[in-house]
Amino acid sequence: MCGLIGIYFKSASVLTPALVHATQATAQAMLTTLEKRGPDEMHLRHLGQAFLGHTRLSIIDLSTGSQPIMNEDGTVAVVLNGEIYNFLDLRADLEQKGHRFRSHSDTEVIVHLYEEVGEQVFSHLNGMFAILIYDIRKNIFLAARDRTGEKPLLYCETKNKMIFASELKAILEDPDVEKVIQNESLALYFNMLCVPAPLTIFKGVSKLPPASYMKVEEGFPRIMRYWEPRLAVNWRMCEHDITAEFNQLFTDAVRRRTISDVPIGVFLSGGIDSSAVVAFMAQNCPGEVQSFCVGFGDEIDERPYAHMVAERYRTKHTELFVDEKIEDVILDILGYYDEPFGDSSAIPTHLIAREARRHVKVILTGDGGDELFAGYGSYIDQKYLLGNRYVSRIFREGGRLASSAGLLHLFERLYPRTSGQLAVNHWRLVRGFYSYDEVEDLLSIPQRYVPEFFDRHQLLNLGETDALSSAYTHDMNYYLPDDLLKKVDMASMSASLECRAPFLDHRLIEFAFTIPPQRKVRNDQLKYVLKSALKDYLPQEILHRPKTGFGAPVEAWMRKQLRTMVQDHLLTGCKLEALISRRHIDKIMRDVYTVPKCADYRVPYKLWLLFVLEVWMRKYY
Repeated sequence: MCGLIGIYFKSASVLTPALVHATQATAQAMLTTLEKRGPDEMHLRHLGQAFLGHTRLSIIDLSTGSQPIMNEDGTVAVVLNGEIYNFLDLRADLEQKGHRFRSHSDTEVIVHLYEEVGEQVFSHLNGMFAILIYDIRKNIFLAARDRTGEKPLLYCETKNKMIFASELKAILEDPDVEKVIQNESLALYFNMLCVPAPLTIFKGVSKLPPASYMKVEEGFPRIMRYWEPRLAVNWRMCEHDITAEFNQLFTDAVRRRTISDVPIGVFLSGGIDSSAVVAFMAQNCPGEVQSFCVGFGDEIDERPYAHMVAERYRTKHTELFVDEKIEDVILDILGYYDEPFGDSSAIPTHLIAREARRHVKVILTGDGGDELFAGYGSYIDQKYLLGNRYVSRIFREGGRLASSAGLLHLFERLYPRTSGQLAVNHWRLVRGFYSYDEVEDLLSIPQRYVPEFFDRHQLLNLGETDALSSAYTHDMNYYLPDDLLKKVDMASMSASLECRAPFLDHRLIEFAFTIPPQRKVRNDQLKYVLKSALKDYLPQEILHRPKTGFGAPVEAWMRKQLRTMVQDHLLTGCKLEALISRRHIDKIMRDVYTVPKCADYRVPYKLWLLFVLEVWMRKYY
């Protein structure tokens, strides 16, 4: 895992010696901000009209994998942040075609593959990645991001150049980049807890969307998608076939993600997804599995369940307990995020990553299982959603009666097959901590910002799909990359730890999109088909335990441990007042601090979002 930067000038004529010298200094400053992503090495090269830089966390080919890596005649240069899991297969094929390699790195495979297939290179890769390719001979610059958005890549276009980096803080080092907050991003932050791609908090700086690449040719950038999963439900698929296909795909996904030249482990929470990773790793990969479970105060402690799985597969199990006082670490953790990020689970995730890094350099996780196989409790409501809670309740009760009469399979055919868009609209409302109306009042901007964003950037046509499929597909497009994966990436990189997610193998995603929704949620049982596939691998206590969210005790923090800090930030020299009325800030604080227990769980979280934004503004704005 690494950090990367790229600066590409649209015309060679502007590159005076003075500008080259200044750009060299800027690029070096950008790289310095990414040091935690790659503490092992740091390299910067000026090549033609481009500057390419790389900070390296050495995982594969420890001795000869320094970047940028170039082809034999020095006409193609590549920097990679991430891992290419099928690089050995690709290398063998390229060697048969006459290509010769000087290293054992997965990055060099990209160089030769580009020589072979050009800009189609990205569709051949199985991995998590952000990639910059500079073809010096053709003067073409390419920037790409992996299919699900595990690895970030941001860019900014100025008058004379394109700027690329793994993090926003690196791009802000360029003096030509302005810090102008955009209202649309603020509105989405308060509704979604984060700023989704392609937006960032600042105007003029964008995130490259997942499964996309940018081509800069003759000074003009153009963004194209190289992968687009489609909901192609096979309604005739039987449970036996699903189990067989899942086992084959997941076995290979886990195996490929265990390739490493450094110690590797597994985050074992005791939930279904991480337990499945341990089970398949123990049965299909050589060597002893190192598993890690973390307790976080009294609120988050799944160690008993994790111990159950560790005992079954005889892993080398380590129980870690994070006991830092939240008031001692909160500002440091929040300060690492270079744009507002309101998901409170980022705090325990950061602390867990720090603990795990003391033992290993690479960790496998269960991320993505809930989105692929319908693991969230709210999906049950989506299953029967017809736009009205009373109608929804009727459908749920009807489902129970049909089940008792042995007619569930017929009843489930009554899914609202054309309610996809309606389901998504509902999903956006229930997910938001601030409603559209509240966002409008909060920021004094039109509430249309949020719904218009989704209408403009909808990646899939969901109008003819069932409500459940629409809900989890929507999560795959937004919640997973912009919230969950960003959280994991930032938390792990702050500790120089690499995280790999077997559930996000694109072949497994394509397969999951063919599974009928009634096999994912059956008789109101979440992840039905996944539990069925894993029944021979995991204890019943794991398969049927209630879903446990990995959150943080926000209300307790606001009322107790962080109360003084929150009040100091929001009452004294508050920068938020430039964006939000003092009236609203005071109202939220009264609602939290004058009522013994908030009836609405969202109220303390609203205060948390204000606090997070204030901390961010003090550091970056």
